Amino acid sequence: MIGIFSKAMDEVFLEKFNMPYEMLDVGSDAEKMDGLFLDWVPPSLEKDFLYQAQLIEKHVRKIPIVIFDRHFSLTHKEVSWMRKHRVFLFEPAIMTNRSEFIYLPEWCSYYSVLDTDERSYDVIDISQNLEFKIEGFEKWYKEYARLFPDKKVAYYTKNIVDFKREEYKKNGLIFIEGKVLPDYTCSNFTVINGSRNIYEVGYFNPVYFIAMNQGCVPLLPDEHRFFHVLFKNLIMKDLKEMDYYVSLYGKVRGPIIEEIFERMKKYFPEFTVEYATDIIRKCYE
Repeated sequence: MIGIFSKAMDEVFLEKFNMPYEMLDVGSDAEKMDGLFLDWVPPSLEKDFLYQAQLIEKHVRKIPIVIFDRHFSLTHKEVSWMRKHRVFLFEPAIMTNRSEFIYLPEWCSYYSVLDTDERSYDVIDISQNLEFKIEGFEKWYKEYARLFPDKKVAYYTKNIVDFKREEYKKNGLIFIEGKVLPDYTCSNFTVINGSRNIYEVGYFNPVYFIAMNQGCVPLLPDEHRFFHVLFKNLIMKDLKEMDYYVSLYGKVRGPIIEEIFERMKKYFPEFTVEYATDIIRKCYE
């Protein structure tokens, strides 16, 4: 029996895992485990963070332990201690200079595309916290809305100061009101926007798999260099190129998304849930 502690585990992963497992929650005793899989949470989630630490202290060296450091929150001291105790470490970025880790991207669980009918917006950005990728947002969204006023460009975020919201409104950006996080079914396109560091380490946010499954095509900034093969013919060097794609591909999104998924299976099989479950299972053999 493999004990799984995760705040973000999806049903398809569990279905493909093909090993007896038990989902753990804070307070679970996890006594009769043959292995542990910890989808590591940062210290900001205090109760969960302390519980996973207790699990390691209780089971280290007794059973195989796998940690997926989804948020890159393990410290150097913690990593050094875990490697000494033969804990398997995985992270979802290609080049972080953490040689103790094995690369395992956040996996994609689905390959179906929703109906790609008419949408309310041409381009959308959905962010819990916009400040972490503000540079790219203002480059690809604010400036695009200003230069191409015929396009409907929308965004949603939970954290934005009033003067920025007003500035974006003057540039033609549409703010989506409400407390409920919207999905990508309302837009034709989104931009794979991240910080400069995200581009440099080769991290791919799985939210863009969700966008594709909802019929929304992700456009790739040129500086996101690790994934050019995956997003062939959707790579943007400037706003004119972005507008070319938005204007040309709006009515053929379905076939474009299917091509991306096909290239993913060919060139990036590590993104598939089958790859993730297989490599994790091997740690317990």
